[in-house]
Formats: sequence, structure tokens, C-alpha cells
Amino acid sequence: RGAFASRFIPKGGLVAPGPVLHIPNKAAMNMYESDPLTGNRDTTKESGKQLILNYCFGHGKSTLLLCPYTSPSAYINHSRKPNARVVWADDITKNHNADWLQEGVEFLKQQEAIGLSLNFVATRDIRPGEEVFIDYGREWEKAWKKYVKEWKPPVDSDDFAPATTLQKSVLQQDDLLIPLRTISEQEDEPYPQNLVFYCHTATFGTAEDMANEGLYLWEEDEWEYEWSEWNDWSGWEFDANNSARWTPKFPCKIIHRSEEASFDDDGNNIGHRYSAILLTEDEVEENMWAEIIIPQNEKHVIHDIPRAAITVRDKMYSKNEFLHCSFRHAMMIPDDIFPKAWINL
Repeated sequence: RGAFASRFIPKGGLVAPGPVLHIPNKAAMNMYESDPLTGNRDTTKESGKQLILNYCFGHGKSTLLLCPYTSPSAYINHSRKPNARVVWADDITKNHNADWLQEGVEFLKQQEAIGLSLNFVATRDIRPGEEVFIDYGREWEKAWKKYVKEWKPPVDSDDFAPATTLQKSVLQQDDLLIPLRTISEQEDEPYPQNLVFYCHTATFGTAEDMANEGLYLWEEDEWEYEWSEWNDWSGWEFDANNSARWTPKFPCKIIHRSEEASFDDDGNNIGHRYSAILLTEDEVEENMWAEIIIPQNEKHVIHDIPRAAITVRDKMYSKNEFLHCSFRHAMMIPDDIFPKAWINL
């Protein structure tokens, strides 16, 4: 990914504005291990830094972080031969208080609203289609080279594949004709351990129940029913986006797949139908998203689920950017524009 010029930008011209959120103490980016009994953070055991740190500017002699919150700035990559740089916005720029540059970090701690803004400006002419680069600074580059040299893959990396990658190569999320493997088939050919299947279904009630806020009924130990009994949505099954938006999703295990694919009223192939068991509270892992938790003593089996009502997602916090070994380091703001009043280390 990167930021590319969509127009000619002359030397000194504005590439993108960069209003910033000021964070007085960069320790706010620290993450900590949790006490397994209480769930409280143990501030003596730092586990890493938050991902947003990579998109903030810092300085080696200050606790202050400046985090731009405009989308173009997040895509501008590093180069030792940049064609752009950051400067302070003009005094007339909205939400930029030039007088703050003369105040110390203690003053900034008292400011609850945003009040500073950077500009990304071209250091030479930039042609349409050309990628924009800034220099993240020597400290950042040194940390990156050290990280690359020492990096080792996580222990379970061989059994990991992002859901987006798998959807394109194996599951074909956009191609509903590719069959999903059942749990028995997964014994011989498992999916990566970081994935979880979700079944979208407006279960456990009728339209009347929904109006009376009685959609979720926990009265029976075993529920076994046809998906269509509870999902009377005209044309819904052919729109995966609507399924994710308007119906609850439950972590589920696929236990059966129809031998033949099904067809809509116009004769279009819409993929296989499935049977699935919804996971109960003892089976739902902490890193699975569950809108409603099914009690442990209940069993819910749904038959005849359309392919569009089943989605695959990464388990929460399992993606590359959440790994403890992921690179975390602020970009370095140039010394020549960093206020002396902010130096506190």
C-alpha cells in the first residue's frame, strides 16, 4: 500500500493536511498482560505496543506523540530519498493553535480538544501517479532494520492464514459454489486454527416475537429446525452483505453439506446448503465474536442453511498486526520543526 499523487503537485505544494491528536505520554500506547484470575492489567508485565503507534510522530527526547487522523497520511511510506516532508500548518488553519508550540507538555495535558495540525508538503515536483514518500527518521529506520534482522516467525505460523487470503485462494467467499468442509472432513484437511465460521440466522423467534422484544427464547434443551423457518427474508439468501448486516451471527460448526447445489427461482446456482451446530458458552473462545451466548446445556442445530448465510472471519486479535512480535515504532518528527518546549526527556 502507499499514497500516490492523483494530480501534479509542485514543489512546496500541499500533498495532504494532517491534523493531529496529541498524546502527552507515549506510555499510553503500552499494552500489558492480564491477570488470569481478575482480568485486570498487570502494569509490571508489558506485552507490546498498540498498532496506532506506527501511524504517530514522536521524538527521542519527548514523551509526546502526534497522531494524524486523516486517511492520506496513513498511506505515506518511508524513504531515505523522500519527495515530501511534514511542516506545521499555517496559523490560519482551522484547529491549529500556533501558540501551543511555545507551551510545554504539561500544558498540552490540560487540552482536551484537538488544536495542532501538520501539513505534508512536496519537497520537489511530484507527477501524477508517482508515489509520495517522507523520511520517518534515522531512529525509526534503525529500529526497523533491527526488527527485520532479528525477526522470527511465531510458533504456530505454519497453521495461520488470514481470512481474506483464504477466501481468495480456498474458501472463495465471493464464489458461493465452492463447498465448505464439514468438521468430519476437516479432521483430514483442517482449516487454519485462526479461522472461525459464523452462521447468520434470525433464530429463536417469529416476527411477532421480535416486535415484543422476545426474539431469543431459552426454553428448550435441544433446538433443531430448518433455517427457512426463522428467516423469511425475500431475496435475502442471495445477498451476503445483508445477511451480515441485519441478522445475528453465531460461531458455528458445519456438520453436513448437501450433495447437490441449490438453485434460485431464476435457475441460478447459489451453492450447497448446510447443517450446522451453534457453539455454546463453553465452546466460544475469548477471541470469537458472539452477539448472543447460547447456554452450555442447550443444543442448537440448524439445517438447510444457504451458503450466503455462512461467513468466515479471523478470530479476534489473531491477525498479523495484533501479534506480540509485530513491529511497533513511531515515525520521528524532524528536529528542525520540533518545539524545544516539548523536550522533557
